[in-house]
Amino acid sequence: MTSEELAKIIGVSRSTVSRVINNYPDIPLETREKVLEAIKKYNYYPNSSARKLAGVKDTTLGLFILDIKDMEQPHHVILNDENLLYDNTFFAPFISAFIDHANKKLFYVFVSTIYKTSELWKIASAFNEKRIDGSVIIGSNHIDYLKVLETINKDNFIAFIDVEEDKSNIANAIYVNINNYKAAFDVVKYFAELGHKDIGMITGNLDKLSGKKRFDGFKDAILSLNLPLREEWIYYGDFMEMSGYEGMKKLLSSINTPTAVFICNDTMVIGAYRAIAELGLKVPDDISIIGFDNAQYSSLMSPPLTTVNVSLPQVAKIAADLLIESIEKNEIAPVHKLVDAAIIERSSCRKI
Repeated sequence: MTSEELAKIIGVSRSTVSRVINNYPDIPLETREKVLEAIKKYNYYPNSSARKLAGVKDTTLGLFILDIKDMEQPHHVILNDENLLYDNTFFAPFISAFIDHANKKLFYVFVSTIYKTSELWKIASAFNEKRIDGSVIIGSNHIDYLKVLETINKDNFIAFIDVEEDKSNIANAIYVNINNYKAAFDVVKYFAELGHKDIGMITGNLDKLSGKKRFDGFKDAILSLNLPLREEWIYYGDFMEMSGYEGMKKLLSSINTPTAVFICNDTMVIGAYRAIAELGLKVPDDISIIGFDNAQYSSLMSPPLTTVNVSLPQVAKIAADLLIESIEKNEIAPVHKLVDAAIIERSSCRKI
């Protein structure tokens, strides 16, 4: 079936069919839905060869997941060929929501994972080869971010997740971040309201914006509430389960142990719970815990974990909308969005 034949069946012009397929914004909603319904009913596919010859291409967003750690090892992803991104509690919700939201707006999504700094060229390559019209990058640290800026053109449409916008960020880009600082500050206040004065922390990767801001919020809250800030109550983790285990072992081996610990993501809490159990202690009887991310399993832990609720799907939708809006307007302008996070109260904390 040709586009002319489909247009005749629907009762619209061929150009209207073409404009709906190419996601032009000036088509009335009723007409758009009518055309899309007919496309589905008659299983119509535009002739891709003809479209390319005419200079028309599908609108595609790139989604690059940077999972680079020290020594070029993956950061969040489990090192198991059978269990990579689709089962990862950090990236998976973002990826699913981003693809779903972009598809609803008739944008395709090109997804690629980068495990090594030496592979960052793939982002510029996708733009230069005209495979994508805009891209979202999640998981980069500040050094990775600067290297990406060095390789892409200034007129590329790009959005960064979990990257700090400061004076060195010279690109016209979109930045969407969780308000990590405020969330961490609120965690300390919550502990203090329960009567805790001796509060420890297992940090995330401080090379990541989320890790750095959570640490800054924690320290500033401790100082503002005139609570003790002790180095022996801080363990520098990396967002991975083992650092939660090792960190909790260290904190609980100090002469004066904290009564509460803020652990900067729920993945590290799994390791921390294991360490606490091995030492013959119980949560929250012996130590109160608050995590971060509100991972799906956090409510199923024993006891259920009090954690900071982060809506990665919401972040994904905001990033997709801002990127698509920039592409459709053909206008690059720096935008910075902060998404608030709130504490979900469960039973891993107690009053003292």
